[in-house]
Amino acid sequence: MKIAIYYDSLVGKGGAEKVVIELANKLKADIICSGVSSEIKNWLPIKRRIINIGNLTHKYSIPFSFFIEIPIRFLLYKNDNYDINIFLGTSSIFAAKKDKINIWFCFTPNRLLYDLKEWKLRNNSFIKKIFFQAHILAFKNIDQKIIKNNFTTIIAQTEHVKERILKYYGKDSQVIYSFLDVTKYSFNKIGDYFLTVSRLMPEKRVDLIARTFTKLKKHQLIIVGDGSEKSNILNIIKGHSNITLLSDISEKKLIDLYANCFAVIYMPIREDFGLVPLEAMASGKICIAANEGGCIETVIDKKTGFLIDATERSIIKIVKRLNKQHVAIMRRNCILQANKFDTERIIKLWENLIKNK
Repeated sequence: MKIAIYYDSLVGKGGAEKVVIELANKLKADIICSGVSSEIKNWLPIKRRIINIGNLTHKYSIPFSFFIEIPIRFLLYKNDNYDINIFLGTSSIFAAKKDKINIWFCFTPNRLLYDLKEWKLRNNSFIKKIFFQAHILAFKNIDQKIIKNNFTTIIAQTEHVKERILKYYGKDSQVIYSFLDVTKYSFNKIGDYFLTVSRLMPEKRVDLIARTFTKLKKHQLIIVGDGSEKSNILNIIKGHSNITLLSDISEKKLIDLYANCFAVIYMPIREDFGLVPLEAMASGKICIAANEGGCIETVIDKKTGFLIDATERSIIKIVKRLNKQHVAIMRRNCILQANKFDTERIIKLWENLIKNK
């Protein structure tokens, strides 16, 4: 049985890319995507063939081509070589054709088209708003038609995403959580720094965490990530020696940072799932997470971390309150919770799903 996994673009390092690569490796599937960076190839072992349907055409177009160029590539792409087609992401689904076995592993419906539409149009520059509006006008109707007509099987990565699918498409879905190879992570010590790991994008609210720690001068913060908000984050933390930004580190170094941190902070807007809390817990560390979205399904409040309002006041309150005893007590619960999302356990669900197709 030949299986293809379609994903928007493998050009950045993040939780979604980890899931795509691991799913392809485990299911022995080819990966079809628009753009592959050398950074990705050096980041995680990719054991399967990658079919690149086109890199981004110009470096200055990169911030916007995700909204225009990549969807068009998938819309025009034709491939009849596979028995089962698994789609991840929001642009790759445009390659789904009728009368094929199509499975959408939905991280989330396109947030620009749906739940974050108003927020993105309100909180971005004039130029970005033009591109966003163009994307909405060009692709919302196509998005609706393809999901309603070309997919009979939809997998939601959380209950939260399942609710979005029902709300925006009127279709039911089955929940299979995203997964993490917990064997890669381990506890070393309860260190003296807080850690936040994220793409640097407005909806991840890393700027909120950075601003908060400019007022927590006695507490160290390490931010790991890269993205469009990098210059903004650098401006916020300038002159604050207690905050460090690391944008290009190896997976080994990241795992080491988890193993030796005090706790992890994660504050995105209604996150679809978020591997970061699981990476923290697999390392025996608590996660201070936004009390919304997928975080509610991974972090157990007061047992494996704390679910709080995404405000400076709430972050300051919990950071000042915590001590090493709190973290040590929760360590075992954290590891047990992370194990529920281990790769081998979740992949069995995928194998059973495919057998029945």
